[in-house]
Amino acid sequence: MKLLEYKGKELLKKSGIKIPPSIITNNKSYINLSYHKEKYKEFFFDHKNVIIKAQIISGSRKKNNFIVGSSNYKESLNLIDKLYKTEYNNQLINTLLIEKKLDMKEEYFLSIIYDTLSRSPLIIFSRKGGIDVNKVLKKKRYASKSIRGTLNDYEARNLAKAAGFEKSEMLKIAALIKKAYNCFEKYDCKSLEINPIIKTPEGILYAGDAKITIDDNAIIRQDILRDETDIEDKTLLNERELEARKIDYHDHRGVAGKTYFDLEGDIAILASGGGASLTCMDAVIEAGGKPANYTEYSGNPSREKVKQLTKITLSKPNLKGCLVIGGTANFTDIFETLSGFIEGLKSINPKPTYPIIIRRAGPNDKKAFDMIRAFAKKEGFDITLFGEETPMAKASRIMVEKVKWE
Repeated sequence: MKLLEYKGKELLKKSGIKIPPSIITNNKSYINLSYHKEKYKEFFFDHKNVIIKAQIISGSRKKNNFIVGSSNYKESLNLIDKLYKTEYNNQLINTLLIEKKLDMKEEYFLSIIYDTLSRSPLIIFSRKGGIDVNKVLKKKRYASKSIRGTLNDYEARNLAKAAGFEKSEMLKIAALIKKAYNCFEKYDCKSLEINPIIKTPEGILYAGDAKITIDDNAIIRQDILRDETDIEDKTLLNERELEARKIDYHDHRGVAGKTYFDLEGDIAILASGGGASLTCMDAVIEAGGKPANYTEYSGNPSREKVKQLTKITLSKPNLKGCLVIGGTANFTDIFETLSGFIEGLKSINPKPTYPIIIRRAGPNDKKAFDMIRAFAKKEGFDITLFGEETPMAKASRIMVEKVKWE
């Protein structure tokens, strides 16, 4: 889960890191309605100079004019209005973060990532931050440290010293590094980046930005994220994709929806197994079919999760077929997962008349097939069943042929 900047800054603030004074606008009406406009006006005249930031997950926001500044109230209203009329990835910008522009003496860079090679967090700190930080990192002008377990005070001080800080300045930097690392651990982050860390003329350190990614598998234990609805960047995911991702947030009985993406075709696909699902996608395309989506469920997900994924997948308009496909499962209960599919299918309105092919095998598959045959006969669905005797590629080709016959 990638957090929008203002959500990431909330976590940093809770971890003791200073952030600039700010106000959030969630849509254009926020500043046009008299009450909210007065709130913004009060904020502006309290701080005189503001930075207006589009809440999207994108690199180089400032270079691409998604971050703009103003010291004039009327001009700032025009800039806000302009940003709300701007599209990113074919969707209008929905949320703005408006901050006080801080006087800046220096800019630093901090990144904490989980290094899969060392299987431990890696901290990178540079005395040079800002929009050109990539040039600095390419030249390896930074200090780094892999951490095993807790970050000790002396390790934070040594990292600050290696980055070129001395005495009281070193202690301030070390304290910030430790707070950021505690945030990384507490909220189960996969990555945490602050660029820039702003040092004011008074020597105060602020998080000027926040790029934080939370481990999807840990969201269930993060109460602060449990009920959030405006966390991820909606300009990257459409409503179906967002809803599909939420299926796994608080239910870890297998995986369903985590990898759902809409495509431009007309054959809905619910696949099981990473390698198998990609093979089936290739087979559909090679046969001349057009997948309507890519998704994968596996790891013995519950009936309810498969039902939700089915409803989302089949909610796409103008479908001409549905392919439920996967290899021979070792421990996934085929009866439970296909029962979830049938329950999801029953909820679709209007009732689908297009052909449905199911190719599955594994524990309780005979029981599942008997149940589906009876259901299809009673309810009048066009469902064809294949077991392990039929190759997945062949079932995929038959699906395409059926769609072409329609």
